[in-house]
Amino acid sequence: MLPEDLKEKLMEVDSSREKRLEIAYWITKKPHFVRETLQWCFTEESELLVQSAWILEIICEHKAKNFFKYMHLFFEQLPNIKNDSALRSCAKICEMLCHYHFMYGFGIFYSVLNKNERQCITECCFDWLITDQKVACQAPAMQCLYYLGRDKDKKWIYPELRNILTENAPNKSAGYQARARKILKRIS
Repeated sequence: MLPEDLKEKLMEVDSSREKRLEIAYWITKKPHFVRETLQWCFTEESELLVQSAWILEIICEHKAKNFFKYMHLFFEQLPNIKNDSALRSCAKICEMLCHYHFMYGFGIFYSVLNKNERQCITECCFDWLITDQKVACQAPAMQCLYYLGRDKDKKWIYPELRNILTENAPNKSAGYQARARKILKRIS
């Protein structure tokens, strides 16, 4: 059961960036609420599912260490998420996590994702690319796979990604095509 004060705050969330930032910062002041928000995000019948996903995206972007503590809950449920809006936020979270993980050369983060978490992201991203998902989900998936293809044991990703993007891009939106060109240029 969601604590009442957290539920009230999540009900205030709207599509504005300012409101999302305000609520995300409020939640990170009570770190155990990050866990509650994660659990609410994956409750399919939740009326606050989308708002929870939006907040988690902001937390991961601005207060990543608060997210890292409960990240295992995210990966337990990631393959099961179906809601388009929540899926978009989850794809963005995956993109940020991959970015953080592979930025270790710049001294920002290191080993954010373990092998199982990287495998989960790989599987989900390929699934999002080969199923009928919105570009807002597929574009971050392409970027994740670009990062993950850098792993020594994941060299097979680039040829698979190249095949999918080359085959799908002509039939997709301009946004998809632009991101696909960018990724294809990088992996060539």
